[in-house]
Amino acid sequence: MALVLLLEDDPYLQFTFTEALRDAGHEVLVASDNDEAMSELRRSTPDVLVLDLMINDGFSTDVANYAVYSAPQAEVIFMTGSGLFPKGELFGMSRNARLVLRKPVKMDELTTMVAHVADGVHRLPAAV
Repeated sequence: MALVLLLEDDPYLQFTFTEALRDAGHEVLVASDNDEAMSELRRSTPDVLVLDLMINDGFSTDVANYAVYSAPQAEVIFMTGSGLFPKGELFGMSRNARLVLRKPVKMDELTTMVAHVADGVHRLPAAV
């Protein structure tokens, strides 16, 4: 399936999302903060990034923006429990953002959206 980088700072949600994605056949890299996520991006090239928007005291948009250069084919799915950016402003802030899931996230919704986005990544033509 896909190589997924999951950035989630809540240990319970991190475990739950990781297990759901692995059960769906994805390989999952896990990070608890922006620094860990960027380190993972330096070591690997994920197909999909699943990023908790509000991570610790900041935003994960920095990770998404770094991925534009380190993993340019990667698509980003943001997850948020906040009411920020209700009109899609997030898509203007992060050029690789494809979806925003509102928490609480249903596991079947998460796995379906990751598979959908990953399928698009795998069908991109090779760079010349």
